[in-house]
Amino acid sequence: MSVKVSRRKIRLGERADGSPYDLHILQYKGSAGPSVFIGVGIHGDELTGVASVWRLIDYLKGKDIRGTITIMPAMNPEGLNYNIRSIPEAGVDLNRLYPGKASGYIAERITAKVWEIARKHDIIIDLHTIGKGIPFVLLDPVTGDLKKRNDELAKATRITVLDELSSEDYEQQNLGASLGGVASKEGIPSLTIELGGSKDIDWDSVDAGYLAVRNVLNYIGVVDGTVTSVKSSVVIRESGYRREDVWSEKGGLIQYVVDLGQKVKAGQTLAKVRDLYGEVLEEVRMPEDGYMVAENSGHVTHTGGPIATIAIRMKK
Repeated sequence: MSVKVSRRKIRLGERADGSPYDLHILQYKGSAGPSVFIGVGIHGDELTGVASVWRLIDYLKGKDIRGTITIMPAMNPEGLNYNIRSIPEAGVDLNRLYPGKASGYIAERITAKVWEIARKHDIIIDLHTIGKGIPFVLLDPVTGDLKKRNDELAKATRITVLDELSSEDYEQQNLGASLGGVASKEGIPSLTIELGGSKDIDWDSVDAGYLAVRNVLNYIGVVDGTVTSVKSSVVIRESGYRREDVWSEKGGLIQYVVDLGQKVKAGQTLAKVRDLYGEVLEEVRMPEDGYMVAENSGHVTHTGGPIATIAIRMKK
């Protein structure tokens, strides 16, 4: 079976010195079959997914492919160059700017071009990092056949699966303008995969990210292979949980007292906020039964600052 592999650049414009502003694309075209878009790094300082893609590229060498795999390894090239979440020209979250605007400012042009390419595919996979945390899949709020398909694909990754924030928080954080959000509105199955890492490559999460994506490709038959368990990272096996964020009331330094992936009872202490002299200013407690998913990587907080991402039961 013949597989056409191509690399190309899409010119978005120029910088002030005339140097090009390009998006990189790697594409595999095989025989008839599903098409999958794999995007990495819309937040420029989220690097672990890039290394997961390196492993995927090695895996795909010499493989027969039924369908199309399109990889965009740096959806925010300027953010990558400066190792920052956004871009120097605009302090905005590009993953809240979809579907973008082709004639807008540079951040809007980036998201417009990414969406123009991604929306032509049958499945969209968007790789991110959560900081110090366990790898997991985030599912946008959808219903019917689309939910069924998303659930099937998420289960195939063999990493932890969580539904998104509550509907109120989802709307407040404008997640409907994320890549997964606009894909959901268009009826395109999509997975947002969160890996460990914050301005660095979390090598402990690289294998989980690679296997999660590879497992989806194997599951839908784009590449022959067996869906494989992920053993390099903690996996929460229970289903029916959603993401929730926990915030502090006091400013200080954070001491965590539970482990990542640990099951935690309602009222149990997750972390202690201490002042510079070690006095405990606040004990941050689990609001209800669930799991510890991610920490504040910097271990420094302020009033209203992030303490943890947790998994709690979906309300029926």
